[in-house]
Amino acid sequence: MTMPSSAPSIGDDVYTSDGDKLGKVKEVRGVHFQVDAPMQPDYWLGTECVKGEFGAGRVTLVFDKNHIDENKRDIGKA
Repeated sequence: MTMPSSAPSIGDDVYTSDGDKLGKVKEVRGVHFQVDAPMQPDYWLGTECVKGEFGAGRVTLVFDKNHIDENKRDIGKA
């Protein structure tokens, strides 16, 4: 049994609330994670967008695919 963590893990699959796969977690910085989105630029989301806890290699978001742009974060360059 895998215990959920407090942050997504690199390589976790990212899905919208309506089941569309957006990509994989590419990087994690504090309360933000970068989505490696196929065929489009990568982008950052905040962990507050995640429905429930992290675990089992899957991150499910609280919003559907139509609300991705309004939830993207600009966290700047590290």
